[in-house]
Amino acid sequence: MIVKREKVNLDHEVWKFIKQEGLQGKRILLAVSGGLDSTALAAVLARLHKKSHLGICYFHHGEDSNQDYRKEAQSFVEKLARTLELPFYPLKSTQLAKTEAQYRELRYAALSQLMQEQGYDCLATGHHRDDLLETRVLRLIRGTGAQGLQAMHVYKDQIFRPFLETSKKELKQYLRSVKLRELSDPSNESLDPMRNWLREDWFKALEKRKKGSLESLARSLETLAKDLDPIRWGELLEKNEAFNTQGLSRAFYLTLTPIEQKRLLAQYLFALGKRDFSQAHLEEIQKRLDKPQKVITFKVGGFHWEINAEQIKVQS
Repeated sequence: MIVKREKVNLDHEVWKFIKQEGLQGKRILLAVSGGLDSTALAAVLARLHKKSHLGICYFHHGEDSNQDYRKEAQSFVEKLARTLELPFYPLKSTQLAKTEAQYRELRYAALSQLMQEQGYDCLATGHHRDDLLETRVLRLIRGTGAQGLQAMHVYKDQIFRPFLETSKKELKQYLRSVKLRELSDPSNESLDPMRNWLREDWFKALEKRKKGSLESLARSLETLAKDLDPIRWGELLEKNEAFNTQGLSRAFYLTLTPIEQKRLLAQYLFALGKRDFSQAHLEEIQKRLDKPQKVITFKVGGFHWEINAEQIKVQS
């Protein structure tokens, strides 16, 4: 039963992002390597999106010491595309890269050209919450400002990353639930020594020392990234007619990302002079609001909430 619940939740979360970003009618090219995250990406989108609007691409990085695996991976992804009844586009680099940055640059250039040639509107990748955490911590170690903490977005510059709030563990459970397997690329262990040290040593030691630490760290950095984005919050607060101490506009609330929704709920409670609430309370309120009913009442954090078709309000 646990696996089934995870599968349904992931479908639901990705569908929310598709609607939120207005991608329902868009043609989406999927970058699939055969690994856990991109295989899960293909499985999810094949269930949620029109198959006539999807395509799968495998990018072969060239003939080097890892070429045997890449040949296997390309065959695996081609078979996956057939299973999911999606078009398959094999691409191969004419240059050999030496660093992770070079691999990424060559890959995205080729994918961008394919998108233009085949008429795709955006590119979907399988980057997940663990990837985002690694990138943010690496940037902090190397030195970054608020902009660097942004790192990746669910949708920006025609790139769709629907798994940024999903852990690798959750993706693994999902893949098992839909009876698909993935491949493991041996070159991933040597592309970026610092990233691998974080993933295999520091993160594991931290989680062993205190269970749940990585999830808390990921959430904290996500909150900081949003809190330190003055441009985004300046734009949000310009729409303040949708927010006052009498309540929140439900229509406006539904246009926001999950992080923005949580921030708006916190701002509303602060405006009411209420301070005794936690991130867990805000997340529970979000969960209650994520329902289709027009009228909802509930109590969370000691506050009585009353929701109707137009308004979200704390009862006085």
